[in-house]
Amino acid sequence: MEKNKTGKYLKYAIGEVVLVMIGILLALQVNNWNESQKANKIGVKYLMGIQNDLKNDIALADSILKQLKPGFSIISSIDSVFYQNQIYNTDRYGSLFDKPDTLIVNGVFYRNLSFRSINSTYQSLISDGQSSLIKNKELFQEIQRIYNESHERIASTYQAIKEIELKIGWAYPVEKRNWTYTDLKKAKGEKIFADLRNFTEQKYWYAQNLFDLKIKNQEVIDLINQELHK
Repeated sequence: MEKNKTGKYLKYAIGEVVLVMIGILLALQVNNWNESQKANKIGVKYLMGIQNDLKNDIALADSILKQLKPGFSIISSIDSVFYQNQIYNTDRYGSLFDKPDTLIVNGVFYRNLSFRSINSTYQSLISDGQSSLIKNKELFQEIQRIYNESHERIASTYQAIKEIELKIGWAYPVEKRNWTYTDLKKAKGEKIFADLRNFTEQKYWYAQNLFDLKIKNQEVIDLINQELHK
């Protein structure tokens, strides 16, 4: 190599190295962008799945509340304890009561359906360790509160209902099959009515939790809509 050409070769070599480095950096940026886009798409799928699950849970809660309403209405038509005590907050939960159907009485002796949430999308998100894909951390916290707190309260309340129903069944096997609204009304001052009222009260707490869950679900559904349209 001639001495006067050394500088040219060095400049050429350095230029080649710089071009290679720039190419590598650009490739890394493109790859990172592609990975970010893939992650965003997966995050969107999770949010859409959770949103759909929350909608289905609202429908399930509505169905259970519809089944519970006749029992509340029958008991409250005989003893207005729900309206006399502020702890029942009938202003907020007034929709849980209706005109009593006096032909359907045996429901006060039985529990209603349990709330079994459709939580497969959320469980998949957590078990796969993909929670970081939900970029809006406040939204994710609200989702967590529904699945980890609200559902736990509902399950706990329903467990108490199951235990009380068992006691009611053993104590009043004949009455739960044969009683009419008139029989129930005549027994207002007796132990059986007090037991049924307490049983109905427990179902009322269960209904309150379902009612509140519906509202919370809808709020999170709206938040997800906002996130998806950003």
